[in-house]
Amino acid sequence: MIDLSGIMGIPLLKKSRFTGSSGSLRYILEKQSSEEEGDLLAAVYWIGENCFDATPEEEKTRKLFPFTQEGLEEAQAWLNSLLR
Repeated sequence: MIDLSGIMGIPLLKKSRFTGSSGSLRYILEKQSSEEEGDLLAAVYWIGENCFDATPEEEKTRKLFPFTQEGLEEAQAWLNSLLR
């Protein structure tokens, strides 16, 4: 189970992306900005042993969330749903 509480939060994501794993599930959380939608939280996951850069784009799945604490909690819940 992925539990991000106390490890990272929105202030960290304003400056840097966060990477993690649980079993063979690898993921990245990072700020994504666009003129149309403003700041969003991008969650990307893939399965396997390779790092983000060595994994082909077609093997990665992305989902966007609000760039808020609630959005971070939604992203964590989404990633945890993939582990079941």
